[in-house]
Amino acid sequence: MKWRLSIYGRTLVSISLAILIIFSVLAVVYTSISSATSKQLRLDDLERNANELADLTARHMQEGGRIFITAEVSGYWTYAARSTGAIVCIIDGNNHIVYDTGLPAYLVEQLEYDVAERYFVLPNELTNRGRSNYSSAAEQTGLNEYLDDSSSWLVASSPLPSYTRVYTGEVLLLRHLRPDSFTALLQENSIPISFFISFLLSLIIIVLLSRRITEPISTLALTADKVYKGDLSARVKLGKEEQPLTLDDGDEDLARHEDDLTLLVRTFNTLIAKFEEQERQQSDFLSSISHDLRTPITSIHGFIEAMRDGTIPPERYPHYLDIVKSETERLRQLIDTLFDQTLDGNINALNRSVFNINNLIIRIVNSLEPLLKGKNLTLELQLSDGEGTGYNVIADEDAITRVLSNILTNAIRFAPQSGLVLVRTSLENRLVHVAVEDNGEGISDEDIPYIFDRFYKAERSRSTEGSGLGLYIARTLIKRHGQLIKAYHSDLGGAGIMFTLERP
Repeated sequence: MKWRLSIYGRTLVSISLAILIIFSVLAVVYTSISSATSKQLRLDDLERNANELADLTARHMQEGGRIFITAEVSGYWTYAARSTGAIVCIIDGNNHIVYDTGLPAYLVEQLEYDVAERYFVLPNELTNRGRSNYSSAAEQTGLNEYLDDSSSWLVASSPLPSYTRVYTGEVLLLRHLRPDSFTALLQENSIPISFFISFLLSLIIIVLLSRRITEPISTLALTADKVYKGDLSARVKLGKEEQPLTLDDGDEDLARHEDDLTLLVRTFNTLIAKFEEQERQQSDFLSSISHDLRTPITSIHGFIEAMRDGTIPPERYPHYLDIVKSETERLRQLIDTLFDQTLDGNINALNRSVFNINNLIIRIVNSLEPLLKGKNLTLELQLSDGEGTGYNVIADEDAITRVLSNILTNAIRFAPQSGLVLVRTSLENRLVHVAVEDNGEGISDEDIPYIFDRFYKAERSRSTEGSGLGLYIARTLIKRHGQLIKAYHSDLGGAGIMFTLERP
């Protein structure tokens, strides 16, 4: 099974990496700046303390240059060592280390020992015979060869005051930069630790926010996968109540304050609901058509078998052959209706030509004469100002034939017994308007916006014949011509359908 990273995982990893990189860069920059600043402050502090200790030590020197060590002065040296964190070395004019607060053993082992004076001797190259105060990194001094890891040591030196230019000794301070306790370690690395804690807190916030933001998207993806696999009952559910939000059940005031993601979920759920309803309608339609196909086939089969086995005498053949012909015509119409369902996916190019729309209307009306007589309907034509000369239009004649046949058949179906159907043409704004009206029950205001939808049937017509495709096909063909078609309330009291055609 191939592993796939979810959008939540990708978002979390991407944002976490971005913040980690930013925090790492900032930590390195600020740590470098802080280290440089801290190092300089420590050097300045060491130099200042070295100067003060040199003045203090000079007050306890004898005339011969010998340093007189008392409890008071050694106390100052010890206090300075503790306050600065440095090793204090007092060196006399003979390079003797007369006092120190704890030089590293490996450094002492490298020094000569004066047995007579019982002091360790500092080499000349390590003494401050230039008689100038200085503070520096140990690696930049002669101590570089004597100290392990000299880059982590700071050195400050201050010569003992003298009225002559003769070297009388110095105060030497050595400070190791590496922390010697956990508290010092925390202080030394406070900036990286602070950035690391900030990153962890940010990561927690990112985890919470990312889940909140991406959870609807992940749910949306899972629902889309279910729909792709055929489960049209799936819905995206959000919130603690996990309600499947749609565009139809939302409060308008609340919807205006919702984010784009919630609106996307509402739209997605609404589309699925429409697909589900369309699937149900199509299933109902196919079931109805299957039933309608079975009936004429059964009738035709029964009549033919009856004629073959002699149940129907030869003199009655013409009558039943007319019935068979009528049933085959009915079958043809049902099959045409089935083919019309693929209209959107199999659109052929329009074969436009110039023809007389009034002549076409008369031809179609004549073909529908049996239907008109069956309901004893009156059909009134009001064509081209009543003169019958007609208007020339440019369109696909076969397509417009289907449009008029569907609209007229629809009007005949819903006109009352012995009712009236009106067909009229007129010229408005250089467009030919064709209208078909009846005096039936009409269309309700609620049904008018949906009357051209596929498989749609108004509530009053659910028990009537028809597939709900006639007006949908008419609208599709008119739209392909780039023209207008609409439904309205007729002055006759029933429904009216009007469409436009372009003149050549």
